[in-house]
Amino acid sequence: MHKAQILVTAAALLAALVFPTTQRQLVPALRAQEGGVPLVGTIQERAGPKLEGITVSARGVGRTFTTSVFTDASGAFVFPSLEPGSYKLWAQAVGYELAIGDVELKGSVHRRDFTLTKLKDFTLQLRGDEMVASLPDATYQDRRMKEVFRLGCGGCHNQNMALKDRFDERGWKTIITLMSRIATSGYGSADDEVPNPIYEYYKDELAAYLAKVRGPGPSTMKPTARPRPRGEETLVIIREYDTNMPGTGLPLFDDGTFWHLGAPSKLDIRNHHSMDGTLDFDGHVWFSDDLNPNPYRSVGKIDWRTGVVTNYVVPRADGSGLAAAVHDVVTDHKGLIWFGADGKLARIDPRTGALNTFTPPKEMGRVGGMTAVDGKGRIWSGGGSGALMFDPSNDTWAAYANPPSAKDEGLTATYGMAGDRDGNGWWSQHALDLLVKADGQNPGRTTAVRVPKARNPNAELFTGDDRKIFDSIGGSIHHGRGTPEQYTIRKPGAGPGPTDAVWGPGWFNDALIKVDTRTHKVTEYRYPWRDGGSYQAAVDGDGIVWVVFTNGDYIGRFDPKTEKWLRYDLPTLGTEAHGLQVTTVNGRTQVTAPYFAAGKTAKLEFRTQAELNALKAEAQRRERAR
Repeated sequence: MHKAQILVTAAALLAALVFPTTQRQLVPALRAQEGGVPLVGTIQERAGPKLEGITVSARGVGRTFTTSVFTDASGAFVFPSLEPGSYKLWAQAVGYELAIGDVELKGSVHRRDFTLTKLKDFTLQLRGDEMVASLPDATYQDRRMKEVFRLGCGGCHNQNMALKDRFDERGWKTIITLMSRIATSGYGSADDEVPNPIYEYYKDELAAYLAKVRGPGPSTMKPTARPRPRGEETLVIIREYDTNMPGTGLPLFDDGTFWHLGAPSKLDIRNHHSMDGTLDFDGHVWFSDDLNPNPYRSVGKIDWRTGVVTNYVVPRADGSGLAAAVHDVVTDHKGLIWFGADGKLARIDPRTGALNTFTPPKEMGRVGGMTAVDGKGRIWSGGGSGALMFDPSNDTWAAYANPPSAKDEGLTATYGMAGDRDGNGWWSQHALDLLVKADGQNPGRTTAVRVPKARNPNAELFTGDDRKIFDSIGGSIHHGRGTPEQYTIRKPGAGPGPTDAVWGPGWFNDALIKVDTRTHKVTEYRYPWRDGGSYQAAVDGDGIVWVVFTNGDYIGRFDPKTEKWLRYDLPTLGTEAHGLQVTTVNGRTQVTAPYFAAGKTAKLEFRTQAELNALKAEAQRRERAR
């Protein structure tokens, strides 16, 4: 057991909300700190109205985190109280030029207003789902190629990354040929690797279509932005922490911070992957970075106030002393942090920093990268052909294999883990739209629940040989290349709530799938948004379901009782956020989301309208008193 502590920055304490009249209403993470400066202002369009739902961000000079808020219906924004000092402050929205300036926070309150100017061409600002919405589909052929692009080009990279640059038809054909041999998330290709049949079959048609869309000549795209946040969706506070390699500390490079630069590339080492994340009971952020592992860190802990990173190392099994890679990281009901690392299960006590590892019996295999906690406090880990369950109360293990399948083994791998409140484990076989239940009371017993085919009107575009090409792959190929009627259920979530359900996010075809954990009844809930690429679901203590949308750069909130959705836009473009976890911190739900392609991990907190009104009133009082 080793622990390395690396100080990323020596930032001073980030205070929260500063107004004493509302302190008793606020959780400790949002309460006042003496000496903090409220930062307020308004945003309006040049020669136009005040603007709601504008993203406003502040970053202390030399620091490693950014705080963002959103304007309300009156165009006003109110930041959490910030430590005095020098800041970069900027406001942006799709369709407008970036507004940015320097502010020096001092005194009792600071006001900074911005005026935004409309852009004629805002294509590079588009998020992945907006890019798909902007693709032409007026003709039969355009509809077909748009659907091929949607089903095939959104797994290795977001759609806005794929369409960021322009190429002629020959150039697009070269790119499609390369991507047909990419086996995983943007990495590794071989000339002799069996190419993706969908790419090979549609290469010529797709290249011609993309040359019209993003070629050297006039584009046939019509840039389309989704509506900005409104009402309750603007009450979120989002803090984004740098999670790139220790010591880098590079603020404000092309990491998706400024939307007019387009989506960032996760192949840039500065956009070091943040694979998964969670929060401890004090609100501190924990994160992992699996696919581009850091040799000096298995998981990192970020102090939510200062951005200081503490690294924890589980040594690799090869004896090198370097850090084992980690995929999922979760918080149990006691506030302990759990994750799989090189075949072992690891646990960290956030309060003491103590790190312990647990090794399953050899005959049960190795701990996988997917991790979850069930309602009885037991830890589930999955990967490959099944899952393991560990009971910390008595240090016992149980093994579960995937149910038999006639499909190729590569399509039946365990993906994602969840634990329901009855003590059962759940995972997806996303290539086949199966959800698997592991009976927590009967070791080894599993049940497969098949999700019905999705209703996709575009499926009728593919008949004859076109249909055979999709059928030939047998299911969804790894990293999101699917067939028209698939949901491609990604990482499911379960937890306490009135419905006793496990929730499966459909990567394709825009739906959240609910499976009753006892009757196995399947229910579909359609998203109010399209092509966001939902990747992981999580359930909070009130039974509210949270979903991260990888291609859309937003978090969805679904109330099963009212069937109402809210959308919280992330302040960074091209996040490719793959995971999220929800944690109750001081009585309130907080959410964390790692940015797989943008070198950050986000922490979301939520104000009430009454609190915001009180903060605005107090800021106005302080301004009048100056």
